[in-house]
Amino acid sequence: MKKILIASYNLDFGGIEASLVNLLKNMDLNKYKVTLVLERIEGAFLKDLPNGVILKEYKVSTSKNIIIRKFINLFKRIKWILFNYKKYNASICYATYSGPCGFVARTSSKNRILYIHSNYYQAYDKDINKVKDFFDTRKLEKYNHIIFVSNESKKDLCRIYPRIENKSVTINNIIDYERILKLSEKKIDIKRTTKKIFLFVGRLDESSKRLTLLLDVAKRCKEEKIKALFWIVGSGPDEKMYKDIAKNEKLDNVMFFGSKKNPYPYIKACDYLILTSRYEGFPVVYNEAIILEKPIITTIDVSDDYVSIPNRFGYVVNEENIFDKVKELSIVKEKTKEKVDYESLNKKRMELIENIMENR
Repeated sequence: MKKILIASYNLDFGGIEASLVNLLKNMDLNKYKVTLVLERIEGAFLKDLPNGVILKEYKVSTSKNIIIRKFINLFKRIKWILFNYKKYNASICYATYSGPCGFVARTSSKNRILYIHSNYYQAYDKDINKVKDFFDTRKLEKYNHIIFVSNESKKDLCRIYPRIENKSVTINNIIDYERILKLSEKKIDIKRTTKKIFLFVGRLDESSKRLTLLLDVAKRCKEEKIKALFWIVGSGPDEKMYKDIAKNEKLDNVMFFGSKKNPYPYIKACDYLILTSRYEGFPVVYNEAIILEKPIITTIDVSDDYVSIPNRFGYVVNEENIFDKVKELSIVKEKTKEKVDYESLNKKRMELIENIMENR
C-alpha cells in the first residue's frame, strides 16, 4: 500500500477545504494509506473526513518572543524530519500560501506535489517581483509536479518560471455533485417574488472579491427600478463595510445571509450566480452553479481542464457592462446551455492525480 501525505492549513469553511475533502473521499483508501497533516486541526469539515484517513497536526509557534518562537519551530522542524523524512511515496502541499505545509510536503517524500488554487500573478497586481518573492520563499522549483486548477494561472506562472512548464498540469477540483444535488433540496425560509435573484457566494474580502462593484450595481438597479435582488452568502473581513454601505445607501434589494456550510439551497433558489472578483483561480462555486443549472455572470474569464464560462455556462463581463448585463437578464429567464457529466470528469481527474502521485 502506497503512503500519501497531504498537508493543508485547516478544514474550516472555504472552497479549498471543501475540495480537499472531496479529493480524500475519492481516493482509494484500500490502495493508498493517506495521512492528512493540518497546521490546525479545526474546522466544520473535520467530521466529513472519510474513515481511514490518518490525521496529524504540525502547528508552528506564533510566540511574540522571537527567540522562543525560532527555538520552538526549529525543534519542530528537526523532529518532523527525524520521523518523516522521505517516509512517504508522495507528498502534496495543498495550501499554496502556507509555509509550514510546504515544508512538511517537501521533506516527506521524493515525489513532491504542489497545488496552486489561485492566480498569484493577478493577486499581486501583475507585479512579477512580488510573485517571485512569494514563490521563491515557498521553493517552487523543488516540487516534482505542480497542479493548477485553471489554465490562466498555469499560463501566467509558467511565463515567470519557464522551467516549471514541463512539470505543470491543469486539473480542477473533484466535485461531489450528488451531495450538492441532495443538499440543494433543503428548504430555506425565503419568499419568492417576480424579481430575479443574483447571488454571490464567497469570502467577503474587497481585495479579491470586490463586492463594492456589486453594491454599485444594486444601487443603480434600485434607482432605475429594475426588478432585481442581490443575495450575498458568506463572511469575511469586509462584511461590516459592505453592510454599512447597504444600510447607508438604503439598498433594500440587497440581503446578507452570512456564512453557510450548505449554500446550495440558495444557489438553487437564485436565477443567476454573480461574481465581481479582481482575480480567481477557478472558483468552486462555478461548478456548483453549473450542477444546479444556474447561469454565471463573472468578471473573470477562467477555464479549467474542461469548463469555460463564455457561451456555454454564462457570461464574462467587465466593470463597464456588468450593470447592463444584470438589467438585460432581469427581464428574461435563462438556464445554462450545457450539462457536465461530473461522474466521468471526476474519474478522469482522479486518474491523472493518481498518475502524478505514483510518478508515472
